[in-house]
Amino acid sequence: MDQMQSQANTALRQRARRYALALLIFAAAFALRFLVDYIVPDRLPFITFFPAVLAAAYYCGLGPSILVLVLSAIAGTVWSDPTGVSPATFYVASFLLFVALAGVNVALVHYLMTTLAELRARDQQLAMINRELKHRIKNLFSIANSICLQTIKPGRSTEEMSKGVTGRIMAIAAAQDLLTGTGSDGADLRELVASLVTTLAPDPSRLKVEGPKAQLPGDATTPFALILHELATNALKYGAWSTGSGLVKLRWTTANGTLDFRWREHDGPTIAPPMRDGLGRTLIRSSLPGATVTHDLKADGLECEISLPLTPSPPAA
Repeated sequence: MDQMQSQANTALRQRARRYALALLIFAAAFALRFLVDYIVPDRLPFITFFPAVLAAAYYCGLGPSILVLVLSAIAGTVWSDPTGVSPATFYVASFLLFVALAGVNVALVHYLMTTLAELRARDQQLAMINRELKHRIKNLFSIANSICLQTIKPGRSTEEMSKGVTGRIMAIAAAQDLLTGTGSDGADLRELVASLVTTLAPDPSRLKVEGPKAQLPGDATTPFALILHELATNALKYGAWSTGSGLVKLRWTTANGTLDFRWREHDGPTIAPPMRDGLGRTLIRSSLPGATVTHDLKADGLECEISLPLTPSPPAA
């Protein structure tokens, strides 16, 4: 609330400055018109007011420039000499002619300034997108390199390594499809689950998904996609989906800016804990910076819990 009030006050002060500058421009044009009378008396009544209207349109915006336009039209009309013509007709014609001519200039300057502002905003947006894309591409190459180094090792079959690399790369690709142009908004968790987990389930009845709409942070979307891919492929090869009746339940909640995600497998085969952590377990446990991850083998299946902040933490005082 205080921030909104501060922004409103700032906008009001900026508007007041623009109108004050516009009045100052008109005052300068008015003073110069007095000086012109010493050089060319009783002639060119609007000569200093045309530049004043253009300057106000350029520096002050549409509203202040209209104010200067009206004041200049009145001042220039008063300065006009209606000798030999009906005064009322002459004043009205002078006023309307100046408003028409200067008004066209105001409209043209306003259109050009608006177009220029839009082009600058678009250039800034494109520059931001380019920076984000460069950063994202660099990260993707780094992730792909790590996957290849960890997956392609002596002693493994070519088919196993090929499937491992391909599956993880496709998981990265699926995550990128769900990101926005800048990637800053991240991806919807339910869409990510549908893309990476639902497609691998042996049967729709063997996957239960429950949770509200949750938007993942941009920098967490790709690692989360890799984790979902690892969990789903492990369930298919070794876990609940490797049997005829195993079930996988996904459930998440969001509270206080934190996502609490739970992957639970039921009725799977008995699996002995591994002697060492492979790439899959290491990836699941350590690929999400700032998240708390637990990965345990229960009696009837795997349980994985992830607690991930959805909003940046406030800076330390």
